[in-house]
Amino acid sequence: MLTPLHIYIDSREQSPWAWEPSDVTTEIAGLSVGDYALASDTEEPKVKGKLRPVRFAIERKSLDDMLGSISRTWETGSLSKLMAQTAFPARVVIVEADFLQCCFSQGEKGIVPPPHNHPGVMPAFVARRVAELTMAGVSVLFAGSAELAAGLAYRIFKRRLEVAEGIA
Repeated sequence: MLTPLHIYIDSREQSPWAWEPSDVTTEIAGLSVGDYALASDTEEPKVKGKLRPVRFAIERKSLDDMLGSISRTWETGSLSKLMAQTAFPARVVIVEADFLQCCFSQGEKGIVPPPHNHPGVMPAFVARRVAELTMAGVSVLFAGSAELAAGLAYRIFKRRLEVAEGIA
């Protein structure tokens, strides 16, 4: 039987991803960067009550959160913190939506705006920000839904653990 992954969930997560208990055990902790991290990629904080330092983490974004992060809080938000983590083996953002949800579509009565709460954020702007993140070494993965995002995160963490343990 395989040992379940031990994942820390940032204490600020409002509705955390869920996994099968046989695959993942979770624990809530304040993380210095990201929303989810393997326990083996974290350290105890030097000062009690401070955020847990991490060596690798995944940043989770809903569509609205992602659009706000690439527009309103671009300079100071969680994505700028993630971009600064150049020592991470990979920097990953998983968006719980499809890119298509950022785009206009053709409806029966003409052009239909995207179904999000950021009417000023155009598809070309989203694509430009994704390109900027990519060029800064941050992978932006559009997963389609929270369930698919959690599954993708599981596979990334599983591969991260294999690499850390020297398993091909």
